[in-house]
Order: sequence, then C-alpha cells, then structure tokens
Amino acid sequence: MKKLISILSFVILIASCGSGDKSSEKQNGFKLSGKIKNTTGSISIQEITATGLVFLDSSNIAPDGSFELNGSIPEKTFCTIRLPKGDVIVVIDSTSNIQLDIDADKVENYTVKGSEENIELQKLFLINNASYAEMRKLEEKYAMYGEQVPPVEVQEQIRNQFDSLTNANKTAIKEYILSLQNSMVPYFATSFLMPEADFELFKEIDNKLYPKFSASKYATALHTRVQDLAKTAIGSEAPDIVLSDPYGKQIAMSSLRGKYVLVDFWASWCRPCREENPNVVKLYNKYKAKGFEIFSVSLDDNRDAWTKAINDDKLLWTHVSDLMKWNSAVVKQYSIEGIPFKVLLDKEGKILGTKLRGEALEGKLNEIFGY
Repeated sequence: MKKLISILSFVILIASCGSGDKSSEKQNGFKLSGKIKNTTGSISIQEITATGLVFLDSSNIAPDGSFELNGSIPEKTFCTIRLPKGDVIVVIDSTSNIQLDIDADKVENYTVKGSEENIELQKLFLINNASYAEMRKLEEKYAMYGEQVPPVEVQEQIRNQFDSLTNANKTAIKEYILSLQNSMVPYFATSFLMPEADFELFKEIDNKLYPKFSASKYATALHTRVQDLAKTAIGSEAPDIVLSDPYGKQIAMSSLRGKYVLVDFWASWCRPCREENPNVVKLYNKYKAKGFEIFSVSLDDNRDAWTKAINDDKLLWTHVSDLMKWNSAVVKQYSIEGIPFKVLLDKEGKILGTKLRGEALEGKLNEIFGY
C-alpha cells in the first residue's frame, strides 16, 4: 500500500519497546515468522504512526526464504512490512504468533496463519484492491487518447463508471466491516473513507466497537473524531459564532436565522479562498434577494490585510474575526483542517452541507432556490 501515513492520519504515536526474549517459554512479545520468495537481503517491520514509521525489528532472509521478526508492543497496533512491490499490513500485540508466506512479486496474495484478525485485514485489502484494479482500467481507457481530450460523451461515461465503482467499493467495505464482531479491522477501514461523507458509518463503527476497545488508541481517536464531526454533521444545529466585525461590533451568526446562510471560513492570505471569492460574489448577487446570506469568518491575524481583501474582492456581506489565525476558537469549534471551508445552513441554523465550493456550492443553491 502507498501513502501509509495519510491513510492512517488518526493514529496516535505510542512508545515501542525493544526485542522480546526469544528464549523464554512464555511469550512476552510478538513473533512473525514465515517464508518470502523472489527477494533477498533483509526484511523489517515498522509501526504505522501519525508522524511516520517506527522501526520495530528486522531479520535477514535465510537462503530458503525463512525469516523471523520479534518485538514488544503494549496493545494491538497496525504495522507494515514494506517491500518494493507493496506492503503487508498486520495488526499485532505482544501475544501475537503469526506465520506469513509472501511472494515479493505478488505481495497482495500473501497467506497468513495464527490470527483470524489478520485474515480479516487481508480480506479488507482484497476488497479494496479489486475496486482499484477496475479504476486503473478506466484510467487506461482515458489515457488511450494521449494528449487529446476525449469526446464529452466518453468523459461522461468514464466519470459515471468511476462513480459507480467508488460507490460499489464503499458499499462492499461497509458491509464487510460491519459483519465483523470482535475485530480492530474496522478502525483501519476508516482510512479508506471520507470522515464527513461517511459520518454515519464512522458513528456506527464507534457505537459498536468503542465499548469493546475503549482502551485502544484507535478506538479513542475515532471516538473523539466522531464527537467532533457530530458538531458539523448534516442535520445538526451549527454551533453559534459570536465575533467582532471590522469595526469592533460583535455579531452573532444566529442573528441571521430565517435565511439560508453560507458560513465561509477564509483568510486574506489564503490563495484558494481568494480565487473562490468571485464565484461566491456571483452567487450572493444571484440569490440574496431570495433569502441567501453569507457570514464570513476570517482566520487572519492582521486587520489591515483582512479589510483590504474584503474591499478588493468586493465582499459585501457580514464579516467577523478574532484575528487569531489558527488559534481562533472557531477552528476547534468546527473541526477546521484547512480553508476555504464552507458550511451551508438552512433557515433554522441546521447544517445542509459542508466543504461546498465552485460547482458543488452553485448546484446546492440552485437546488434550494431554483435557477
């Protein structure tokens, strides 16, 4: 698997101990042994963390392909055995005794014994890999046109097929992980999904597994994430914001109740925000007479830069800021990870959508107000 760090962004770094005592009769550390073919040299295992891979152990590969990896981990932890043509991901703790049979040329077809949980984990990858194999075929179909742009009907066909595959993959993963009863695998599966788009699934996993695995760093991280996402989940009442406008007057977002409100988190220094502003201006002018308002919350820390951007971009609606940049209370309040970040509210202040930009925002407003 590629980009291991981004797909496990929720993992919390914990200390990893050294090698276990191989001579002890009672196992006090993990043991991963087996055979690997079509490669030579050494093999290593590393813990996957939010800040990088943490080395646990390495082993020379014997002439017959056999190897053994050992170490101590205080709780069930996702780790990787990295190979040139792919990775073998395992979940282990200090009681694990797992046997692996790996072909370095066809890593995804490895076999695992001694751990039902790792068999379940491999099945998750096989489900996901099958979908990506079909997506690669679509990419090849598009690439056949070289530097030429495919006809519109071909682009639409490929886009529809891609969306269909994505939805089918998501459904397959959901059905599979919800069928697992006492497994850490669903926590890894969340790395294949989008937290905001799949919030209900994240919540279902949390409700089902947190009582069983509440001491786990993965369970704790997802539980916290679900609680944060719940604040801005579609259908939830948006947390109120009360901040000062450029003239020092405090304005509450809730004062705009009775209108559809776009809460626009932005900053003068944010290039994508500034590039999006003309589109927002166009939509504001189109729908303001129909009950559309904008409540812009700036993550600036310089008043002059903030007000200049408002004037330069002709943003003729409500603006507020505490001029604390990323230290602003709204960042945590709305779980903001990047800007521009937009939240659309209905007349009662409930969330209709998040991360709406460009055509997505225009389409949502067209849906509400009509063309």
